Amino acid sequence: MPKSRTVSYSQYQMYKTCPHQWYLTYVKKAQPFKPSIHLIFGTAFHETLQNYLKVMYEESATAADKIDLPAYFKSRFTQLYKENSVAGHFSTPEELSEFFEDAIAILDYIKRKRGLFFKKKNSELVGIEIPINGEIVEAFKFVKMKGFIDLVIYDKTLDKYTIYDIKTSTRGWSDYEKKDQTKLNQILLYKRFFSVLRDVPEDKIDVQFFIVRRKINENLEFVPKRVQEFVPANGTKKVKGAFEDFQSFVTEVFTPDGDYREKEYYKNIDKCKFCPYFDRQDLCDRKNKE
Repeated sequence: MPKSRTVSYSQYQMYKTCPHQWYLTYVKKAQPFKPSIHLIFGTAFHETLQNYLKVMYEESATAADKIDLPAYFKSRFTQLYKENSVAGHFSTPEELSEFFEDAIAILDYIKRKRGLFFKKKNSELVGIEIPINGEIVEAFKFVKMKGFIDLVIYDKTLDKYTIYDIKTSTRGWSDYEKKDQTKLNQILLYKRFFSVLRDVPEDKIDVQFFIVRRKINENLEFVPKRVQEFVPANGTKKVKGAFEDFQSFVTEVFTPDGDYREKEYYKNIDKCKFCPYFDRQDLCDRKNKE
């Protein structure tokens, strides 16, 4: 019997980093869930900023500015930590306090500079966490893309949609991240799927990574800003290339009926340092790259 499967950008990204890690994680399900302070920080920050923008666009900027952002973030941050620390603490009071202070600094900056990033005049909020569930390869009808777009805003004057992907980062993106095509493909894939699902021509859709920095080096000659906006090349050719690469991933790991392909998955030994299977020789013998 055919099996329905959903794949996410994170699956594709892991496969592009190391196919064997993807195989162990998604086929063998060998990786236990490990909570991370960075993950709960990112989730709490997303929710706080998204709520602020929802109130701003659907009510007013005045109403949004009345939100106690530190309290809102702290509530979500604390709750998420509690939910993820059932099996034991994975952070310290000092670290939690540090991440909280970082969030407050970022939120204060965005609130003060809001007009530089988000304009309400002649604009409307299309959606937050917009679900994606679309076909990837016509012959692979049992394998669908699943994901959520952080934020989409429509400019009535320009008749343009802008897809925002919010990223939390320790010190922002370097040129290395900006040139990582697999990383950039996330928002290009969202552009393609949003276009299809909402019946909007791709040339009416802009994209932007909205990157927030937790840490700022005040000693630099040119002190970086808390928010880093990055618009990758996202023309027709780039979007087509991202989608075709995503399609290749699907056809390499699935059969048309939705089964996983049983084969040898390449081990990228250049990416082992931060792999959860680094010390699991029983699962990954790095000496054998095949």
